[in-house]
Amino acid sequence: MNISRAIHISFLALALASCASKPSRPSLYPNQTYKDRGDKSNADIDQCLKESDAYLKTPEGEKLAKSANSSSVSTSVGVGFGGFGSGVGLGVGVGDRGYSRLSGEEQVRRNFTNQCLVNKGYQVVGWEN
Repeated sequence: MNISRAIHISFLALALASCASKPSRPSLYPNQTYKDRGDKSNADIDQCLKESDAYLKTPEGEKLAKSANSSSVSTSVGVGFGGFGSGVGLGVGVGDRGYSRLSGEEQVRRNFTNQCLVNKGYQVVGWEN
C-alpha cells in the first residue's frame, strides 16, 4: 500500500469515527425564561429536537438537507482525489474543520431547533457534542 492510500484511509476512518458520537444538544443562555422553567427547559429542548427530526422527514426538510449536503460533498470530494498532496489537503481539512463542518441534515436540525427554542422564549448560545 502506498503512503497516499494509507493517508486517505486513515482520514476516512477518523471522519467516520467522529460521526459516531452522541447527538448534539443546544446550550441555553440563562435568561428569564430559562430561570422560570428550571428543569423543564430540558423537556422543551427534547420537544424541539423531536419536532426538528419530524421536519427532516418531510419533503421540504429532506430537500433542504440534501441541498446543504450537496454543497458540502462537492468540496470534500474535490479535495479527496489525487496524489500525496491531496492527502495532506484532506488531513488539514479534517483537522481544521472536520468537527465544525456539519452535515446538511444536522444544519437543518440545529436551525429548526434553535428557532423552536426562540419561539418558546429561550436563547441558544451554542451546541454541545
